[in-house]
Amino acid sequence: MRKALTLTAAIMAAVVLLLLITRPPAPALTAPEAPADIGQRTIAGAFHVHTTTSDGTAGRQEIARAARRAGLRFVIFTDHGDGTRPTSPSEYIDGVLCLDGVEISTTGGHYVALDMRTSPFPLGGEPSAVVEDVRRLGGFGIAAHPASLKDGLTWTDWSSTFDGLEWLNADSEWRDEAKGQLARAAIYYPFRPAGALSSLLDRPAGLLSRWDSIASVRPVVGLAAHDAHGGLMSREDDASQRPWVGSIPSYRSSFRTFSIRAIPDVALTGAAAADGRAVLDAIRRGRVFTSIDAIAGPAWLDFRATHGDTQATMGDALVFESDARLTVRAALPPGGQLVLICGGDVVAKAGAGELSLPVSSPGACRPEVFAPGAPGNPPVPWLVGNPIYLLPAVAEPVGAEPLVETVLALNDVDWLLEKEPTSTATIVKDGTGFTESYQLGSGVRASQYVAAVTTLRPPLPPYERILFTASANAPMRVSVQLRFGGEERWVHSVYVEPDPRRISLRLTDFVSAERTSAAPPDFRNATSVLFVIDLTNATPGTAGKIQISDIAFGRPLPLGR
Repeated sequence: MRKALTLTAAIMAAVVLLLLITRPPAPALTAPEAPADIGQRTIAGAFHVHTTTSDGTAGRQEIARAARRAGLRFVIFTDHGDGTRPTSPSEYIDGVLCLDGVEISTTGGHYVALDMRTSPFPLGGEPSAVVEDVRRLGGFGIAAHPASLKDGLTWTDWSSTFDGLEWLNADSEWRDEAKGQLARAAIYYPFRPAGALSSLLDRPAGLLSRWDSIASVRPVVGLAAHDAHGGLMSREDDASQRPWVGSIPSYRSSFRTFSIRAIPDVALTGAAAADGRAVLDAIRRGRVFTSIDAIAGPAWLDFRATHGDTQATMGDALVFESDARLTVRAALPPGGQLVLICGGDVVAKAGAGELSLPVSSPGACRPEVFAPGAPGNPPVPWLVGNPIYLLPAVAEPVGAEPLVETVLALNDVDWLLEKEPTSTATIVKDGTGFTESYQLGSGVRASQYVAAVTTLRPPLPPYERILFTASANAPMRVSVQLRFGGEERWVHSVYVEPDPRRISLRLTDFVSAERTSAAPPDFRNATSVLFVIDLTNATPGTAGKIQISDIAFGRPLPLGR
């Protein structure tokens, strides 16, 4: 018995010693110190945080307390919603600036909206429609967890003009890890929570390459997202489920793992409204970088481009000149490396805290800072900055929208109603189109819809666009649909308001309603066209009126005509 106990004790001591030796290291100290101006204005915060308003485990007060204990100065809450819930005004809770946003579900991923007015109708449906609506409502939109391995979370519409993307998302990072790595992180979590969570991070090379590619064409802000719920979500989770592993990882542990660092133009004063405006403006302008705080600290980054007396800082655009110069200064861990990436390619490296070089070509350039021994394969960067955009000196295009000739007019056609039983509608036809009054069925959601439909006779003449004039008694969205034979439908959502507006839809913007068809059909074989109002952008019981006129199929005129 004594030998058995001795052997057991020896094994346990060896296991504890192994855990202590191999546990994630404490954050390394960096040098040099931040310049006074940059250091005073750089503030750490958390982005993409859920509360009990949707699928988080704690309220704003508790989360703000966790953020303060993690050394953060602001938190951006992004509970799930459809944009119709008014956002809370900026406020200080427990000394932490709390800002409100919303995470909106689309048919091609989730979209986080910041600084947006309340929507008059539910936002949802096609990603491009949500991107358009968020911008129309004054918001700043970010493609959430774009590289997630979970169906329904991955962002699919890379042609839409979103304002930002999450280059790092904590919820996505653990999903691609091997079971052994997840088990190791779970073992070390009680001893060094932030280090254990950071061990699951990698450098998402494919996503960063896509970001660089988009940034070479237009500005797009990169952010690191905590996607914090106060507990792990199951691999089969959806937005309606609660975390299932207690409070692991806790909000505080998530916040200590990494942060976004905003650099407002002015120092914060303690006035919530003004400070909230300053932080949101910094994010909108790309004056923000990411720090993996579990790796090293303190973090600071100063990125500039100069040409004569003209100077641009991180997030700015500057007309390209061959004698312009880029300068990066940053904190650097011992043995660390400063890297400058332009157009997706590494153009310079330095083992010191400053790097300066002339600009060789137009494009988007951004810095990354690496620490030795960083986790991941490939290793996750310690710091990731936003680009400076060096634009070619070209004139704005004139007459970019081509003239369109009508190949099929649908003025004097029959329009019929299709609807589910609980909804009501009337349609009045005239020589140019129709007016429809409708009310969706009330009560629980049960796929309520109404549609105005006209039959087509294929084969149709070759066409590339659908044109019409539309108005409504209130701002809303209408789904324009082409139906083929049985039930196959290709759809595109349009915004309609009280002022009549001429709308031109490209067939290339239509998507499969069933999401089962990868290749588009031969649109000449469409058997009907529909204008549909359903629960994608409305609620049960919604009533209203729309007017559609001068409907035609067309194609761009050849150049020279």
